[in-house]
Amino acid sequence: MSMPPPRLDGARVFWWAWSDEVSFGPLPGAQGEDYLIYGFAVCKYDSGEIYRFTCNRHWEVVQDRDHTDEEEAKADIPSQYEASRVIWQRYSHP
Repeated sequence: MSMPPPRLDGARVFWWAWSDEVSFGPLPGAQGEDYLIYGFAVCKYDSGEIYRFTCNRHWEVVQDRDHTDEEEAKADIPSQYEASRVIWQRYSHP
């Protein structure tokens, strides 16, 4: 399992999900390393904004969407991905 760094795009990671061997699916219109999605993360900026990030194999953010709370962000997996395989893990910050 590949845990994300503590921050993605400057936002603190609170929840994450990873697919080791088979991606969750392709990102329409993307190419190269950004084409297949392996990770999702629910993050919060210092300003309080909450985002669900869609990430490539290297935990690089390739798509994002803002949300009103963490539960909404976790439930909002785009239909092109295999949402049934998303298992959320709470991020443990030191």
